[in-house]
Amino acid sequence: MKQRDVAIIGGGFAGLMAAIVCAKNGKKASVFLYGSGSFPLNSGLIDLLGYDEAHTWVKDPLAAIEQLPAEHPYHRIGKASIEEAADFFLKLMEEEGFPYCGSLHEQQSAVTPVGTLKPSCLVPSSMQAPDFTGKDVIVVGVKGLKDCYPEMIAANLADALKEASSIRTFEVMPEAVAERDLSILDAARWLEGDGATTVSRQLSAEDGANRVFIFPQILGVRGQRVFKKLQAAMKGKILETTAMPPSANGMRLRDVLMKAARRMGVEFFENAHVTGFSADGKRCLSIRVTGVHEKDYRAEKFILATGGFYSAGLISENPGEAYEPIFDLPVACEKDPEKWTAADIFDAQPFMKAGIRTDEMLRPVDEKGALVFENVHVIGRELAGCDFCREHSGNGVALASAYKAAQA
Repeated sequence: MKQRDVAIIGGGFAGLMAAIVCAKNGKKASVFLYGSGSFPLNSGLIDLLGYDEAHTWVKDPLAAIEQLPAEHPYHRIGKASIEEAADFFLKLMEEEGFPYCGSLHEQQSAVTPVGTLKPSCLVPSSMQAPDFTGKDVIVVGVKGLKDCYPEMIAANLADALKEASSIRTFEVMPEAVAERDLSILDAARWLEGDGATTVSRQLSAEDGANRVFIFPQILGVRGQRVFKKLQAAMKGKILETTAMPPSANGMRLRDVLMKAARRMGVEFFENAHVTGFSADGKRCLSIRVTGVHEKDYRAEKFILATGGFYSAGLISENPGEAYEPIFDLPVACEKDPEKWTAADIFDAQPFMKAGIRTDEMLRPVDEKGALVFENVHVIGRELAGCDFCREHSGNGVALASAYKAAQA
C-alpha cells in the first residue's frame, strides 16, 4: 500500500492551503475531497477578526487577539504562526497573479451587496476600497441582474459615508438582453467574454479620475482578468462588492488554489467519501474511502479539514449533542439543549462554538486534555471555541490553522 507524507481530508480553503504549504515544504500531499468545499459560500476575503466579544468593530485585529477568550483557537495557533501564514498567503497570491492587499494590523472596508461596510484584513485588489472622501461614486447595475439593488447600495452607502462622497447609480445594458433574468454567475461569464468591452464603452461618458465605479461581484470567475481589463480601460477606480451566494470571488480563489496545488504536485482524490480509519494506539495508520469500492489510504500525518455543521464535518441530530463522523473525535459543545441557541438571532449562538479541542500542534484532545491522536491535526471551522460568523474570523482561522498544521 502506497505511503504518502500527508493525507488531507477536505478540499475547502483550509484544506487547499494546508496542501500547498505541505507541498512547498517538499512533502507528498494528497487531498481527499467530496464536492467543491464551501467556496461558493466563501467570500474569499481573509477576515482575521472583524468584531470583538461585544460585537464592536476591531481596529487592530492582530492586537485584539489577546483579548479573546482562552478557548479561542488563535491562542493555540499563536501570533507568530498567524503572521507567517498571512505572509505566506500574500506571497502565494502575488505569485499566482491574484494579488491581495491589506495588513493584519488594520481593517479594509469592503462594500457589501446591500451597501454597508464590513471589516476584513486581506482582500483582493478588486475589492480594496479607496478613501471615498470627495469622490464621485457610481453604483453600477446590470439590466436583468437578479439580487442586485443599486439604489439600495447607493442609499446605504450614502448613510455610511455621510457627506464624504456624492453617490448615484448607472445601469449597464447587455447588448443581447436575455429573456430570463441573469444570475451573478451569468453576468460574470458575460464579462469574461465581450461584456467587459461593452461595459467600459457604456461607462465612458461617466468616466473620470475622481470617479469610483462600484460593481456587483460579477468581474469574472477566473482570476482578476476582467478587473484588470476594466481598470486599464477606465480612469476611475473599479471596485467590486462582496456577494451573497454563490460567491464568484470564492470560486476564483478555489480556481487559483487548485491550479497552484496541482502544479506543485499535490494529488487529488475527488468524490472521495472518507468514512473511517485504522489506528495503532494513538497513531492513525490509514483512512478508509468509500465509493464504488472501499479502499484504505496510508499516511504519516493526517489533517482533518472537513468543516463545521454546514459541511457535515460536525453533525448534530439533537440540541446539546454533536459528533465528528470520521475519527469519532470528542466534540466540545454546550450540553444544555435549552442553551444551544440564543433567542435573538443576532446574539452570540452557543452552538457555533462547538468543535474539536486541540493542543498547540492542533492535535485533538479529550475533555481532560489528553491527546487522542499524535499524528492527526484539526484545522478550520472544525476547531472549537470560535463563532466565525459573529466575529468574522472564518478564513483567518482557516488560513492560520492550515499553515500551523502543515508545518507541525
